Amino acid sequence: MSEQIKRGTLCSLDSLEANEGMYGTASTVETWFVLEYKGRWSGDAFRDSKIPEAVKTAINRYIEGFPNSRLQLVKKEKRGGDGIKLFIAHSREKDPVLSEITLGGYEDLLDEDIDVIIKDRSSEIKEPIFLICTNGEHDKCCGKFGMPVYLEAAEGAYGQHTWQTTHIGGHRFASTFVCLPHGFYYGRVREGKTAEEIFGEYKNGRSELESYRGRSCYSAPAQAAEYFLRKETGIREISAFYLQGMKVENEEIQVDFQSAQDEKIFNVKLRRLDNAFKILKSCGDKERSFIPQYILLSIGEA
Repeated sequence: MSEQIKRGTLCSLDSLEANEGMYGTASTVETWFVLEYKGRWSGDAFRDSKIPEAVKTAINRYIEGFPNSRLQLVKKEKRGGDGIKLFIAHSREKDPVLSEITLGGYEDLLDEDIDVIIKDRSSEIKEPIFLICTNGEHDKCCGKFGMPVYLEAAEGAYGQHTWQTTHIGGHRFASTFVCLPHGFYYGRVREGKTAEEIFGEYKNGRSELESYRGRSCYSAPAQAAEYFLRKETGIREISAFYLQGMKVENEEIQVDFQSAQDEKIFNVKLRRLDNAFKILKSCGDKERSFIPQYILLSIGEA
């Protein structure tokens, strides 16, 4: 028999009460298409937007052409200037890149060669952007907890680079956001450090572990392993470690990282618990679902 879920239960509070770890929960994304859209957002904001259908078809074709790609619609409460902003981020582990283009209209996308934009780097920008999920139509928690974080951050030191965005995955960790171009995901920002503090750490080339969910260019076990390695070593520099490989043997996952400083190889051994506990994955769920968690077995040097 299904358990009764109290009406109005928030998935983010359910996750917090269950003490769910956030590491290893970032979406796996290598290429980001980040498009400004000032209209109303529904639960499926892109599908229901008033962007011309031919442009939607072209965007979907772009996304299908890039492995592990993702589209985000973004907007600001206040933004001066004309045109529509398009950002393209390639969140590779080494040498990630962020490009910015200003479109006169959405139809301009039909004439853009996305491959050229990414490869020739003529539109590359050096300043990061921060995408805070505020789409309460997709999940109640993102509106309830994401919007206050966005409004505060928008008035802060990095407000020029901060955008509201549609669903990025993991609304049970609201407020949740991603830092581009590296694809660093953070969550539960209402607990502990402010978004502006995390933005500052990121801009200075450092990760913040208390709210860290993972890096989007890694798989979930690699994200968890990176978190444990950083926690164990205390090393927070973004480019401190590079993924060397991963293998699974007898339900044990070994993820190998190389130190950028001295080329040491670290072996991080994990186990995935598929049925760690039950939680609401979304506010609209009628039942709790089992979610996996990763536990650290050991960290050693090769």
